[in-house]
Amino acid sequence: MSTAMFLVMPEWQGSPSSRAMRIAEGAALLREDLPAASRRDVAVPLEAGDSLGTPVARLSGLLRAQEAAREPLAEAAAAGRPAIVLGGDCASSLPALEAAQRGADDRGERLAVLWFDAHPDLQDPTTSPSGAASGMTLRHALGRGAEDLASGSPAAVERVTLIGTRAEDPEEVAEAERLGLRRISPERLGAEDEAIAAALADALADADRVYVHIDLDVLDPAEFSSVHSAEPFGLTVAQLTAAVRAAVARLPLAGAAICEFAPADEAQAAEDQPSVLRILAALTSGGGNGAPA
Repeated sequence: MSTAMFLVMPEWQGSPSSRAMRIAEGAALLREDLPAASRRDVAVPLEAGDSLGTPVARLSGLLRAQEAAREPLAEAAAAGRPAIVLGGDCASSLPALEAAQRGADDRGERLAVLWFDAHPDLQDPTTSPSGAASGMTLRHALGRGAEDLASGSPAAVERVTLIGTRAEDPEEVAEAERLGLRRISPERLGAEDEAIAAALADALADADRVYVHIDLDVLDPAEFSSVHSAEPFGLTVAQLTAAVRAAVARLPLAGAAICEFAPADEAQAAEDQPSVLRILAALTSGGGNGAPA
């Protein structure tokens, strides 16, 4: 049975928060709970970097982090193991998704992308109010946006599903509608395992593997508060873990990212870290964890 490889990528340069370094601190906490034999550390630069004359803030730091992720992602691909990136901002999901899509393209497979996120991450670099790459991640994954970050192996629009998205600016709403992105609201997802599996059926129907992006702000702040941008009326931890389990039970996991774990202090970390580990367990619960059927 193939097992996942865990890439600890404490990238914070894509965050718009003035407290972005909490992401790196959260990554250090998660690192200690991962099996050493399956863990790889991505050497993210300590410095912020600069925009390189583009609208993307801290672009040079982001590019260095992506470059550092390529070797462990290639190692995971060569071993036939899905890579799970964790500990970074949302932009840390981009190299893992690109690698998963490239692998699917090389095998002639169809990759479903489940985007669990309070935000659609579809901001345009030229109009983004912050210039933060996290808010542009899905746009870049679709091969759009800034040339330096746009994926060379774009995800297929028709196989991307926004789940739990509820905070978006007018430009993102317009872009999502233009692209015709599928959506699943927390209400539609439901609470029972059978209902959750049924809600995901269309998103997974014509795919061979699945990539799962999880920004922890998809969770309701009443249950999880270790994020920079908490949004009300989100998923419960039980909903999220049930949805992830249903997805990887149906399709092999091609890769994943758990993003934006940013506890404010030790007490908040102690309260919320077990939920992150439950999500990680759900991601690795599928038969084969990404091994071909």
